[in-house]
Amino acid sequence: MVNAIKGLYISCDIPMAQFIINMNAALPQSQKFIIHVLDNTHLFVRSDVACMIRSAIAEFREQNTYEKPA
Repeated sequence: MVNAIKGLYISCDIPMAQFIINMNAALPQSQKFIIHVLDNTHLFVRSDVACMIRSAIAEFREQNTYEKPA
């Protein structure tokens, strides 16, 4: 019998994949969301965490955006 897991396929560059992997590693075992790391730029994660990943990436990008001083 085949076991199927519903998930979300993420394709990104290497630094963003590492950010997501580190975010996953910081969580307790019961909350980890990465199902499988396919390669350096592709991840398979639980589909219910898509919003959490998007908001964490948006926050990370805001923190790392240069704003010219007035």
